[in-house]
This record gives sequence, C-alpha cells and structure tokens, in this order.
Amino acid sequence: MYDLYADYRLDSGFDVAQTARLVARYHYVEAQLMRVAAGKMAELPAWELKCLLGRHLWQDSLHADAWLARLIDLRWPRRAPLNPGEATCQLLRLLDDAPGSAAFTAAVYRQLKPRLAAAYTAHRAACAALADEPTWDLLGRICADEQEQIRQGSALLASFPAEALAAAQSYEVAVGEACDAVGSFADPATAAEREAGGSFEGQLVRAAPPIAARDARFRFGERAADHPPADEREMALVMAHRDADNEMHAAELLGRSLYEHPEMPWEYHVDMARQLWDEVRHAVLYQRYLEHLGGRLGDFPVIPGNYAYRIGLDFPHRLYDLHLRGEKLGMADLIRYREAARANGDSRYALLNDFVHADEVPHVKNGRWLHWLLNDDETAFRRVERETMRLRAAYEQAHADDPIVMAYTGLVPAMLPQEE
Repeated sequence: MYDLYADYRLDSGFDVAQTARLVARYHYVEAQLMRVAAGKMAELPAWELKCLLGRHLWQDSLHADAWLARLIDLRWPRRAPLNPGEATCQLLRLLDDAPGSAAFTAAVYRQLKPRLAAAYTAHRAACAALADEPTWDLLGRICADEQEQIRQGSALLASFPAEALAAAQSYEVAVGEACDAVGSFADPATAAEREAGGSFEGQLVRAAPPIAARDARFRFGERAADHPPADEREMALVMAHRDADNEMHAAELLGRSLYEHPEMPWEYHVDMARQLWDEVRHAVLYQRYLEHLGGRLGDFPVIPGNYAYRIGLDFPHRLYDLHLRGEKLGMADLIRYREAARANGDSRYALLNDFVHADEVPHVKNGRWLHWLLNDDETAFRRVERETMRLRAAYEQAHADDPIVMAYTGLVPAMLPQEE
C-alpha cells in the first residue's frame, strides 16, 4: 500500500527553539523586502519595475504573514519577530538607499533574494520533514516563489541599458558585501535573542517624492485641455492611457502609506500590499487595453495626478481620500463603463471594468483602518470626512480649466457634506 510518509526522515538539524529563531528572522527579512519595495514604488521610474514590484511585494507579504503564523506554533510567546541583528538591519537600510531602478533590481534579485532562497533550500534539507512538516512545507512553497521572482527580476535586469547597469555596479557590490557580513539567513547562531518591537524595527523612513517618477516614455507639462481628442476612438485611447497612469498613482500612494507607518498593525500592511498589487494589475489591464486599441504608453501627456495631491495629505485624510472617497465614488463609473462596453460589443473593456469593480469592494472596506486609527470615534471620523471633501473640492476648483483633472477626481462641490 502506498505510504505518503515512507521517505520522510525523523532526524533534523534544528530543534524547536532553533527553528523558531530562523522563522522569526525569515519573517523580518520578507517583511522588510515588502516594505522597502512599497516605499520605492513612487521613487523608481521604470514602469516595468513598478509592475514587477507590485506582484512580488504582495507575495513577500504573504510569505512574511505565513512565517509569523508559524511562529506561534513553535511556542513563541506572541506575534513578534526577532530583531535579526545590526548586520541584517544595516543591509535592509542599504537596500532602501538604492539610487535607481537598475541598482535596486540588481540588489534585490542578484544579491539578496538568491541568498534568501539558498537559506530556505539549506533549511529544508536539514529540516525534520515529518516532525516539522509545516515548516518543511512552507520552505518549499516560499522558496519556489522566491526562485520564480529571481528569474523574473533577472530577466528585467537584463533589459536595462548597459550604462544603467554599469552605474549600478558599485552599489550592487556594496549590497553583496553587506549580505556577506550577515552570513547565512539559515544559521540560528547568528540570529539575535531578543524580540523586536515590531516587524520593522531598526528601519528609517525616507522622505516621499512629491511627484511619482515616470520613465522617459511619459511626458509631463502639457495640458490635456489643449489637445482635445479628435474622435471617439482617440477618446478611448486617452481614457485608457489616463487610467493606466492613474491606477499606478494609486499603487504608488499605497506603497508610501504602507512604508511610512511601521506603527500600524501587521494586518494593515498585509491589506495595503494586497491592494497595491490590485492597483498595479489594474494599471497593466488598462495598458494592455490601450495597446489593443493601437496605442502605447507615452502617446498622451500625463499629470502628477492623485499621487501628487494625496501625498501632501496627512495620514487620516489620505486614508479617507483614497479608500472612502476615490475608490468608493469611482465604482459607479466602472459600472457605467462596463454597461456601455457591453452595449457596444466591446467584451474586453466590459470584462476589464467588471473585474476592476469587483476589486474596488475590498479597497473601500480598507477604509476601516481610518476607523481603527481614530479609535472608532464617529465624531472624529465625520470631521476627517468633511475636511477631506473640502480639501478635494478646493483642489478641483483650482484645476477646473483642465478636464483631464476633473476626470481623475470626479468630485463636484454639491457632494460636499454639510456642517453638522
């Protein structure tokens, strides 16, 4: 009779305490990879890198969350990672200082992630496959993700211009040396004993760029109002181009909201990583539809958009403006676009907007983090709501001469809540 566990050995290179220390360290490293990538979204100009990071940081959030859950099973007293030591913290701070797209890609996919995948492979080889099957199984599944990420990141890196790769070389060498200083992530002897104060202890918060970076295909500074679409087809191209860029603005803003607030609960960061990935997928959906229509990124001018406006808001007003104003008010437009596309026989655009609308439902629900931040104080919530809507109305009034701005925002003064 077939025996599933016939080849599973009983011995192991690690006991429960050693395994817990490694798992806690894995959580810290994966969480930091997620956070740093999220913070870099608005700073790094390469569009394809933004798309890659959106998917990978979401996967890293799932890895970090799985390791945190496994930690509880290993007699760890609470959901807190280990401080992995100054060498690891210094490595991740260095990663946050990457000077450009090629440098960051090389550091992550040619230096750090290969070492992390090697640690997972080494741990799994030494793991008690039967006694510690939950860890053994996680190591296999997460390592497979990491190896695929390395393959994809390496492919992107190979597409960068030679001069960009040459400029990144000295930084990549520094990251490699910092990795060497850490040693193997699978060595429990190098993991610090004390618990960390949170998943992001020891890391700094870099200032946000005032405008989200775009690569050379994009052009700022032209007023869309000065170039009205010539016909319905060109209007469709303009809208697809606008929506691709604007969805990326949402992803970049979410990245900053994740990165800038290490004090928020771990579950908040997982929610933001998921929504960020959704917004990146939406950007690619509209990009592909644009290409289906015969257009390309860069065919039309872009504006700083909702990133530039929202990054100037404080945290409570930013949460409301994105989740409970922008996402919520935009849902009606998505239904309208879907139904119009169905009536016109455009199945691709109908399907696109149908799924984007479905994604917006949990995005609006993420507004619950504003309630959490305000300790469920309804009076404080209504105050933030009124202030946010007035700020947005003033912004739109100041840009009322450009229809593309209104199309980005959609708020009219009549929608402002009245004083209570």
